[in-house]
Amino acid sequence: MTGIRLGTSGNPPNFFKSRFGKDRKRAVEWIRDIGLNHYEYLMTYGARTRMEVAKEVGEKARELGISLSVHAPYYVVLSSHRPEVVENSIKELVKTLKLAEAMGATKVVFHPGFNNHDKAMENCINGIKEVKKIYKGPVKILPETMGKKSQLGSLKEVIQICLETGCEPCIDFAHLHARREGSLEFKEDIRNVLLEIKDKLGKNILKRLHCHFYPVEYTEKGEKKHRAYNERDFHPKFENFASLIKEFKMEPTLVSESRDSQDGGALEMKRLLE
Repeated sequence: MTGIRLGTSGNPPNFFKSRFGKDRKRAVEWIRDIGLNHYEYLMTYGARTRMEVAKEVGEKARELGISLSVHAPYYVVLSSHRPEVVENSIKELVKTLKLAEAMGATKVVFHPGFNNHDKAMENCINGIKEVKKIYKGPVKILPETMGKKSQLGSLKEVIQICLETGCEPCIDFAHLHARREGSLEFKEDIRNVLLEIKDKLGKNILKRLHCHFYPVEYTEKGEKKHRAYNERDFHPKFENFASLIKEFKMEPTLVSESRDSQDGGALEMKRLLE
């Protein structure tokens, strides 16, 4: 377990039932209390966190040994065909990166695009390069694999974005599973994903891979909705990934997005790894 980070995406219902109530600033204390060591702070509806709050969360996280990542707003769409959307997305992503840095987070995850038009890849890559011209800090930008076939964000596309921008990927295994209509049902399927990342991006990127993991429901178009970690009829299964982490000598960050049970999903991943 050395070097592996395990945590939740935001705050599941159990957080609000805890002694911390609705005090989201204390989420990292709850993460420590339940035996996890990572927290993905959600700015999905806007980078509206006040700078003093970001610093306060960061100080507490450092004190408790909790690592942090941030998920950027959903309306960051660098791949848009509308120049004004790209311009606003660049500003919002830079703002998110600055807040993440103040918080002590090392990574900001973002969605590459919601519409895979003919200029989507080019626009996304150029957008990231513009962001990097403005933001010179230490926080990494992570394009995430996406769950619908119509979206920019297949494994191949995310790898290409990373190769052309110097980014590292966020691999959402449920998104990959749903996008290809159940492609990660077996251990060998997950192995093939890891091998492709190792081959294209290198073993160091693979070793510190940032991952989202949870079961998912899908249709012929791709992702439909997240499912809870204990709904046994849904895939992907973390037990198929757990042994590969040891085999590939990985020290990943594993973020649970299990439906209304992110904490349960993360603790189940911890149990399987132990």
